Amino acid sequence: MDVKKRASELSKELALSLLNCGTMFDEYYRNFRELRLTADDLSLQSAILRVEHAFFMLVISINTLKEQLSLMEVAFKKEEV
Repeated sequence: MDVKKRASELSKELALSLLNCGTMFDEYYRNFRELRLTADDLSLQSAILRVEHAFFMLVISINTLKEQLSLMEVAFKKEEV
């Protein structure tokens, strides 16, 4: 089995999955934000704000993963690995 080829295939497959997941997470984030803005209870607003922050951290992690996948592909093309 060619490990480099399999890693490249997995990288491309994961990149597509991340795009789909990102779209889904964005919709959930928007729904929670809307709920927070319409909530009257301050403790509920605070709880929802923490959930929004978790989504933000998730997006940062996804972007980091996408960047590392891209860097790996570049390394494959340049035959550095």
